[in-house]
Amino acid sequence: MTKSVLAQFGPAIVPTILFFTTAIFAQVNAVYIESNVGQVPGKNSVFALKNDGEGNLTPIKGSPFLTGGTGVFEMNSVFAPGFSADQEIVVSAAGTLLFAVNGDSDTITSFAINSDGSLTNLATATSNGQDPVSIGLDEISPAGPQMTVVNQANDPKQTGGVPNATSFTVDLTTGILTPVANSTVTFPTGPSQALVSPSGKFVFIPAGSTLYSYSVGAGGLLILNNTQSGGGFNGEAANPKQRALYVGIAAVNQFAVDTYNMLGDVALSRTVVDPGSLPCWFTIDSAGTHLYVVESGTRTLTLYNIGGANFLNPQQVQHLTLSAGTDEPTNLKLDPTGQFLYVLGLQPNGQTPGNFLHVLKVSSTDGTLTETQTPIKIPVHNGEVPMGLAVVMK
Repeated sequence: MTKSVLAQFGPAIVPTILFFTTAIFAQVNAVYIESNVGQVPGKNSVFALKNDGEGNLTPIKGSPFLTGGTGVFEMNSVFAPGFSADQEIVVSAAGTLLFAVNGDSDTITSFAINSDGSLTNLATATSNGQDPVSIGLDEISPAGPQMTVVNQANDPKQTGGVPNATSFTVDLTTGILTPVANSTVTFPTGPSQALVSPSGKFVFIPAGSTLYSYSVGAGGLLILNNTQSGGGFNGEAANPKQRALYVGIAAVNQFAVDTYNMLGDVALSRTVVDPGSLPCWFTIDSAGTHLYVVESGTRTLTLYNIGGANFLNPQQVQHLTLSAGTDEPTNLKLDPTGQFLYVLGLQPNGQTPGNFLHVLKVSSTDGTLTETQTPIKIPVHNGEVPMGLAVVMK
């Protein structure tokens, strides 16, 4: 009786062992969307979907996951925060935490991201203002893990608020946010995004006709570097390889190409005339080669080559119209593999046929896009307008 276990059971056990080993190391490629439910108090939530590797999305068990707060309900849905903000939900670099805004509750909810992509509600913190719409998570700031929250003060159910941005320190183990005393800065008009520089030293905030640049101080305070004036800034992305920003000037169908120096001072390099209408949302691949711009007015996306010397002179590669529908594209996000681009399409009247998530395939050769998948309808009641995208690989 000295035969090995494998010898006793024969070769039939080998496939079983291999299957078990594969199952242990199977990864979950997840995408998250905030429902922004505001008609029923306490029912804001985060939808969680998983990608099978071919672009087919299915709900993760337990989805949607309640934030414990309330979203913003806007009778004129075109003014809902989904049409005027970005980074409503964000994920930590390690893929262990997700943070989501609750615009009508004036809070931020922290979730743990479990190994199967499901979420566990950890904590809730006040946003120190009215109507939080954007989260800038900065894990390498001079203050350590830090978060800048933009409060737009545009919730029709609330009055008396002042648009602001405010700073928190972040416990990356528990998800607990701690306000930084005296860190709140105010704006004459509602800001739309808190964009953290790749270095973690700076935060760039567009608010109306002004782009504000802040340094994150050692204590977490927001220290103004300088401002840039322009026309109706909305939406921005930071080049991961160069000190450059791309900032939407939606009203004139252009975007600005800005540089910033080692002190964080921003300066206009040039403006680019975009082929679509209302370019407001931007994302860039991790190599800093491809810039994707969403134009909600024409239901289109434009791809620019920003590799090498083109980082200051974006070269148009593709202009693509989304599949037939009436939803207007807003937030966009590349999935962790770089093979797919997710685009959140919102219904400007908040009614039928509803809101959708588009899944586009990304060419590994030149970054060009094709849309072969049928868009996925987001199951919210009429009048609700979802917002925000985040992705993670578990």
